[in-house]
Amino acid sequence: MTSKHTLTLTAYLQSTKPPWTSLLVVKAGQRPESLVHPPTGLVLKIIKGRHCKTPASLFAEFAGALEFPDYFGHNWDALEECLTDLEWLPAKGYILLITDAAHVLSNDEEEYETFLEILRDAGEAWGNGQAGMGTRRATPFHALFAVSERERAKRTHWGMKEITAELTREANTRQQSPARRPLRA
Repeated sequence: MTSKHTLTLTAYLQSTKPPWTSLLVVKAGQRPESLVHPPTGLVLKIIKGRHCKTPASLFAEFAGALEFPDYFGHNWDALEECLTDLEWLPAKGYILLITDAAHVLSNDEEEYETFLEILRDAGEAWGNGQAGMGTRRATPFHALFAVSERERAKRTHWGMKEITAELTREANTRQQSPARRPLRA
């Protein structure tokens, strides 16, 4: 996201507006899973990019991670159909976190572009209330491609803007218990 964008990652994930795909750059020592905290009611699914080097392996990884039905056809059309349905995963929204994203279809730019187009089409369908069985309401759908700062350079064209995760300190979010008064005898 550009400097004009002031949305926090959480607000972005709750949005029903594009961009549907974003590049999440992870600093050394961070784990992508620790940066993405799904808002209440949204489902977070982890897709292992290391398992998505070919279209066939990508289809298998998505089928497993998103619990696709047995009828999933393991092709691009079937992937788009399942991503715009997800009736077996009822939620108020969907977040796909693709870890090690530098490995996703890294040797085939044409297939990678097809994959991005499918994710964007699915996001647009959910965002317009045209996805899901009978949903008819705008629903958040976002795919985050997580890469390390070093891996970002492995692909010259990611086809998406960068988004940053704001770090939150657990200590700041805990409520402090009120001070107890000493008991009087």
